[in-house]
Amino acid sequence: MPYTVSDFVNSHVSSVRLLAGQGGFARPIDEVGILDYELVPGLKSRYQRTNFYEGQLVLSTFLYARDNPFLIIDAVKYLVSVGASALVIKNVFRLEIPDAALRFANARNLPVLLVTDDRFYFDEVILEVGLRVHELEQSAFAQREIDALLDERDDETAVLTHAQRLNPSFDDELAALYVLSDGGLNQSAALTQLQGMVGVRDLVCGFDQGILAVISADPLTAQQVRETLGQLQERLERIEGVLCIGVSEVHQGVSSLALVILEAIHAARIAELKGKPTVSYRGLGTLRALLPHATSPAMRSFERQVMEPLRDFDTEHTASLERTLTVFLESDRSLARTAEALGTHPNTIRYRMKQIQQVTGLDWQRPQDMEQLSLAHAIALAREVAWQ
Repeated sequence: MPYTVSDFVNSHVSSVRLLAGQGGFARPIDEVGILDYELVPGLKSRYQRTNFYEGQLVLSTFLYARDNPFLIIDAVKYLVSVGASALVIKNVFRLEIPDAALRFANARNLPVLLVTDDRFYFDEVILEVGLRVHELEQSAFAQREIDALLDERDDETAVLTHAQRLNPSFDDELAALYVLSDGGLNQSAALTQLQGMVGVRDLVCGFDQGILAVISADPLTAQQVRETLGQLQERLERIEGVLCIGVSEVHQGVSSLALVILEAIHAARIAELKGKPTVSYRGLGTLRALLPHATSPAMRSFERQVMEPLRDFDTEHTASLERTLTVFLESDRSLARTAEALGTHPNTIRYRMKQIQQVTGLDWQRPQDMEQLSLAHAIALAREVAWQ
């Protein structure tokens, strides 16, 4: 993940103000440089070809321009020519920044930022940006941050902190898509295929042997989510190791980041169990209510009271009552469709359903009892896929 001008601005939103060049917010930042004397007449021929490079965030007080603010125009043109990422001015000499310089920066999409906080220190910025660039270059960084985010998902302050570290430019509405892997996915190859698919307000990274994409906008529409899903499917079509994709709902606020990630992961795990290429969290029905609480003692106790007798019976008699119940529920409680799915006769399914009644004490033909069987099965499924 590159560290961008947008990330820098959002990290210092109370300390800098944009003067020009918003069109360059997607530019990546590789390092930081300081420009204060290199363009002084007589010295610039010595320094200008060696001190500044493409991908630099350039800081300056414009010390050399204090007697001639129009030299700022030369600086802007020079930084555009070398491909600098942005110019940050700490205007300690209260110079009037020429309009021509800002117009040129706007035309070439070079972000020009004015420091508005006296406590904005260059040495601290150099260390901070260097650390962030280094962190984002490490493949393990996103994994660590998302692990911590999910572990601390009930702490809104912690969630916001981890979200800021992952992408300071997240917008107000978010959704996530998770590409589940069979363990054989080449994450580097997959991420290469996805380059350029998302913008500075989004996140694409490897996570748990799969690929996580978080998209954000204000507003974020269902159509945008569908388009992102289509792009994921198209770009990963030739990548081996992709099992399926889970899609979260759209939620408001960066504090929902853990929620959208969990929804996408849960939907992907359900897709794997059901053998489907994609599953939307919105389509999970009652599982949406059960998943956040599936591992609670009360849920576990209820599920075991109903399902353990079936599992014990299946083990002792080499039977398939639990599997039959699962397919029956997935087949809209139709004996004929269950028989077709299992490759057997409807009378066989009817006999097995009577066995389920005998083992559990719950009559599948009574709505109240069938509700308990269905709920216990749903809890078991939720426990199987729930994030631990």
